[in-house]
Amino acid sequence: MKLQAIFTTSLLLAAVAAGAQTKQPTTPNTTGTTTLTTPNKQNAPSTSNTTSNTNKSNAQSPAAGGQRTDFALFDGTDPTSGEVGAQCGATLGSSKNSVGFTYYVTVSNWSDELKVLQVLYADGEEMARYQIPAHTSFSFSQAAGGTAGVDDWIRVFAEGTAPSGLAGSMSIFAPAAAKPNSNVGQDFCTTLVSAPTTAAPTTR
Repeated sequence: MKLQAIFTTSLLLAAVAAGAQTKQPTTPNTTGTTTLTTPNKQNAPSTSNTTSNTNKSNAQSPAAGGQRTDFALFDGTDPTSGEVGAQCGATLGSSKNSVGFTYYVTVSNWSDELKVLQVLYADGEEMARYQIPAHTSFSFSQAAGGTAGVDDWIRVFAEGTAPSGLAGSMSIFAPAAAKPNSNVGQDFCTTLVSAPTTAAPTTR
């Protein structure tokens, strides 16, 4: 009986010891914890890198297939400038073929008299005339460039002697493949310092 009691007691003590060992907390994985909590600096976004990687030249360049624009100013209120108007024109690259474009004109009459703004086409024959009352402003836009040698070069200018009292701007909106018309120069639009010679307009 004593041996059996001793044996039973030994088994119970062993069981208690085993249970106590299974309940002991495991040592924390310090390495694993550090890996999870430390930010990955290599993958984190960097403000300095984002700024330095920005290609400013590309941001300023026109997108492929975009449009070309240009403008010219004229001031017929200055007696020393000799400016009478502006001109714009475009062709299709080096081919000199026609290319459609839109031009815009804004003008103000700073004088005390009614003035006339003339629009002259490339052929020197087609023209339009607009009356600008004293102390008023006028603007318009037109499509052009469809026929080479006819409407691929547009001039707008004040009729009469300088200073005319008319001041304004002319601009152009053309396809990306367009090039300046050779009659205008190296730019799409330039200022006119002398009025073109035209036939006397017919009053209708």
